[in-house]
Amino acid sequence: MRRAILLGVWLTACAAKPPPPAPAPAPPTLPSPPPCERVERIEVRKSERTLVAECEGGARQVFTVALSREKGPKRAEGDQRIPEGDYRIGAAPRASRFHLFLPIDYPSPADAERALSEGRISSDERDAIAAAHRRGRMPPQDTALGGAVGFHGEGERWKGDLKLDWTEGCVALADEAIDWLAAHAPRHTPVAILP
Repeated sequence: MRRAILLGVWLTACAAKPPPPAPAPAPPTLPSPPPCERVERIEVRKSERTLVAECEGGARQVFTVALSREKGPKRAEGDQRIPEGDYRIGAAPRASRFHLFLPIDYPSPADAERALSEGRISSDERDAIAAAHRRGRMPPQDTALGGAVGFHGEGERWKGDLKLDWTEGCVALADEAIDWLAAHAPRHTPVAILP
């Protein structure tokens, strides 16, 4: 019996060790996206709560956003809704209680035509809105359609609350994101706001 145990120990000790496993292949190296020097187009996807900044050269930046408490497209001053349609960055960014504000050129000519057909603004107001757009200027902000709509940061009050809908008709981003957007999206950058 002792001889069998010694033989087993000797065979185990002399057994060839299995070779070490082959090293795992290195993961493929993906090319870095090109840097974003300038935003060519901004798309807000309200249903996804995202803002996509499309850059020259094909890069994209995607940001989570907070939206307004009221749902549906903006139609009137004080309705606390975010407009839907095609706009542009309307003016330079400015300081705001929400860190920074980047306005869009709301109301658009399409907003004005709709409001005129519904009897909410006059033909003179519609014409003033259309003329401002033709000249590349901000449209009147004091009609029944409202104004002062755009992108802004969180500010101190809403810091870290991008999961909530708390704005009164604007699209909110993290303060760092609005700083980035303001630095990369010049005036007249197209903005599409989708439902």
